[in-house]
Parts: sequence; C-alpha cells; structure tokens
Amino acid sequence: MITVLIFFIFLGGCADSPRGRETPEDTPGRTDVTAAPAKLTGKIERPSDGEMLTVGEMIEIVFSAGENTGSPVSVRITIDGRDTSFSGTVPGSLYVDSSGLPTGSRQIRIIAEYDDGSTESHPLRILLRSDIVPQRFTYRIVNSYPHDIRAFTQGLVYEGGFLYESTGQYGQSTLRKVELETGQVLRSLNLDRNMFGEGLSVHDGKLYQLTWQSNVGFIYDRESLRLLGRIHYQTEGWGLTSDGTWLLKSDGSHIIYVLEPQYFTETGRLEVYDNNGMVRGLNELEFIEGKIYANVFGTDEIVMIERETGKVTGVIDLTGLLDARYHHPNLDVLNGIAYDHENDRLFVTGKNWPRLFEIEPVPY
Repeated sequence: MITVLIFFIFLGGCADSPRGRETPEDTPGRTDVTAAPAKLTGKIERPSDGEMLTVGEMIEIVFSAGENTGSPVSVRITIDGRDTSFSGTVPGSLYVDSSGLPTGSRQIRIIAEYDDGSTESHPLRILLRSDIVPQRFTYRIVNSYPHDIRAFTQGLVYEGGFLYESTGQYGQSTLRKVELETGQVLRSLNLDRNMFGEGLSVHDGKLYQLTWQSNVGFIYDRESLRLLGRIHYQTEGWGLTSDGTWLLKSDGSHIIYVLEPQYFTETGRLEVYDNNGMVRGLNELEFIEGKIYANVFGTDEIVMIERETGKVTGVIDLTGLLDARYHHPNLDVLNGIAYDHENDRLFVTGKNWPRLFEIEPVPY
C-alpha cells in the first residue's frame, strides 16, 4: 500500500506524455510516494463516469487492482486541468474535497508517474449539484401597467426611465423603446423578416439584441436605436443580461455563457443546478444585486442563480399572475424580466400579455 500525503493546492495543468523523473523541489503540485511492491490500479471503480454528487461532499475515488510496469513514484489529481489537494492511498481510495467547486460537469484526472519516467492517466467526469435548497417565493403585485398585446416579448430591460423590449416571431420581430406608465411605443425598428428577435441587454450605454437561430446579434445606440454593429455566436440566442463587466447569455439549456462584450468571445460559462440537478430551459435573463434571474421556459417560475457558482438559491412562483379576464387566444408563456436599479423595482411580463407587472417577491 502506498500512502499519499496532502501536498499541493490548485496550480497548473497536467501532462500525459512520458517524461524524465524530477525531484519534488523541481516540480510543484506533486505528491511523492514511497515505492512499494503494490502497483497502481488500472481502473477507477468509484464514482462512475457521469455520476451526480453534491458540492461540499468528500469525493472518494476508489481504484481496483491492475497490471502496470513499475511502481508509481508520484500521483497527481487535477480538476478541470488544475492540480488539487487530496489524501488517501494508492492503490485504494483517494479523497478530494469538493467545497468551493462550481456546479455542473467537472473533469477529474488521476495521473501517476513511474520509475522509468512514464505516466498513466485516468480520466473521470462527475456532475455536481447544488448544496443549497432554494428558498421559495410567491409574489405581491405592486403596480400593473399596459403592455402591447402584439408584443411577443423575448427580451426586456429598464434603463433611464424607459423600458426597452425585444420582440420575436419571424416577420414581426422588433426593438422598441416603451413608456412604462402607458405602454406606448416611443420608438421602434423592425428586424429583417428572416430574423427572430430574442434577448436584450444594456451594457456600457449600448443595447445588445440577440436573434434566435441566426447566430447574429446587434448593437444599438440606446437613445436613437441606431445600429452600431453586429455580434456573432455559435449557439442559439435566448436570454441576455450584463453583470457590469461581462455579458451573460442563455441558449435554452442549463448553461449561461460568459461573453466579452466587444467581440462576444466566450470567457467562461456557468452550469446551473439546484439541489436536485441541472435546471434546463433558461430563457430571459436579468442581473439583480449580484444574482442572475432567469425565466424557466414553459413555466411560471423565475430562478435566482449565484453569479459565481451557478447554484439556484431561490425560486419565484408567479402562478396566477395574469388574471383570467386578460386571457386571449394568442396569449403565450411568462417571459420578460426588467429591474430598475435606482428604485429597486422588479418588472415582469409575458409573450402577448396585455399587462406588465411590478412585483415584490414574498417568501413562503
């Protein structure tokens, strides 16, 4: 049995190709072990590839016996390409603390080096759900305002005393500047008939608008709605918001993409999970007081997501928000979140809804 001591903290990537033996002083991020007759096992028995675990729990990685040449002189474990500390024995069980890791798919790799300088690498993928039970909220209607019944709302922003709205449907998609109190459209422009308007955000004084499946978006001057440029992306466009530094985009899955605003280059991503598993169908987005609020497509729920971890911390249930007297044949799902940062007001509406509501979340 080879005992492995905790030694290193997050440092660098991993190497799988053969290389010469190095001393601990020369190579940081390495745990040296005393050679013994036992061989490093060749198979990871536990956890299984793709297994769901919970952030905060100790990950036990169990090896079975295998046939290898020589004895391992050092062992490394990386998570998403970065070295991490661990404890345990080789062969046997190695233990990694998952506290502080983000939710979602994490790539683990166990790397052993032998006397002859060769390395053996064992990949493993796990899924981490949130360790937080989301707080449940109902709502209180603070105000109700008129909303254009023809507006198939896909993106909604409140800025400078006005609402800005992106509407969808082929041949009907628009970008609008709207007066909150009356619902009057003050300025509007039409997208090309082959474009389906989607998410909308204000960033650095400019409006950013997505389209659904065209892989192109638009940048406008906020005051005049004059087109300033185009942006391109690979996935579908659904929701869009800004955290003040980056743009955050959804594509209907459980992923939120972190994008550099000028060129829309992806700099990272969040995988959104609650305490049960991944939360799919993320649609319209709004960044509010350090959290991302997201409509969950096809439901009456808005989820609150930690910006740094992807954990769902709260759920607002808006069932019954639109009174039955406002229902009509073209009524569609809840979609559209806007926030007045100066006055702490939260607005929501839906596709082809005749009303827009200012609401206050109320804990159950």
